[in-house]
Amino acid sequence: MAEHAKKAMIEEVHPPRWPETCKDEVEAILRRYPEGRERSAILPLLHLAMREREGRYIAQSDIEAVAEICGVAPSYVQSVCSFYTMFRRQPVGKYLITVCGNMACHLLAGGSQLVEHMEKTLGIKVGETTPDGLITLEVTGECLAACDLAPVIHVDTEYVVKVTREKFDALVAALRAGEGPDRFLEKLPLMNGESQDEWPGFVDAGTPAPAAAGPAAEGSPDPSAPGAAAQAPPAESGGTAPPYQVVDGAARPSADGSAPDAPADGGAPQAADAGSGPAEGE
Repeated sequence: MAEHAKKAMIEEVHPPRWPETCKDEVEAILRRYPEGRERSAILPLLHLAMREREGRYIAQSDIEAVAEICGVAPSYVQSVCSFYTMFRRQPVGKYLITVCGNMACHLLAGGSQLVEHMEKTLGIKVGETTPDGLITLEVTGECLAACDLAPVIHVDTEYVVKVTREKFDALVAALRAGEGPDRFLEKLPLMNGESQDEWPGFVDAGTPAPAAAGPAAEGSPDPSAPGAAAQAPPAESGGTAPPYQVVDGAARPSADGSAPDAPADGGAPQAADAGSGPAEGE
């Protein structure tokens, strides 16, 4: 606990360089938002600060710089930064390995035992970075959203799935050899720019199913013909026929006579006001 508290107090006290070295990018970010809404730029500016800082983290001086740019208090920027776990407050290695600590991976797929093997292979504990600054190991309690491929890890923000001890050792060997993680990574849906509407088998519940191909069955009414609605038989799903049917815009009594009589001039009966409640006797 004392060691964790000590790490939490580490701060970069020197003024950050990115507001000046990335001045054009900062101005481009601010132009995205209306005048007076500069605070909307806090998130992209925090991303910029973390990208530009060696160790890929956000120091207290970065928070103060973002606050000055956006015209808000540092405590406001701090509240935004602390809400999102991907804004890291401590330096990490070149590769950040995040192990899913949720139930499917950690408890059911052997992830907890896998973490023990990772610590032994890397020579560090969870939350630490290898002495060469190459790899940081962490475990997240949040689901990484690939439960069917458990156990799952992230290398930075990319997936490695169905991880075994042998697969992890091969990954680490590739990282240490300078090869990088690419051959171990998986592009899952929505992670490669793919539209959800283009997934195989995806059906939008709001889109009606296409009509069956081929000619209509014999005896079926032509839906485009006038009065087709009146000729269509009631559904065979156990539902009852409507109290009246519309033919050429005029109301007509149904076969059981349950509808009110149509006016003599052929006009439709007066409709009840919408939302007026149930009719008397219902």
